[in-house]
Amino acid sequence: MQDLSQIVLGMLASLNTVKKQQERLIEITADGIIEADEVGDFIRIQDELEKISITVEALQLWAEQKLASGEIDIEAYNKAKKK
Repeated sequence: MQDLSQIVLGMLASLNTVKKQQERLIEITADGIIEADEVGDFIRIQDELEKISITVEALQLWAEQKLASGEIDIEAYNKAKKK
């Protein structure tokens, strides 16, 4: 299990990469067809999006562990989530 700072830094790195590739993703997908010369870029962007997904899961697991151990106040957490 990674610590919170590692999880957040990993997520920010992937988000920054995707942000830089946002225009390329729009170019690739705008016509609804991924051409042969676009496949490589599309796969690289897809891989970064997968990293974000994995990092989100890691963050959820981290939070669940901290809630279960009492390191995060579960009542305050649940109250804040309802807002």
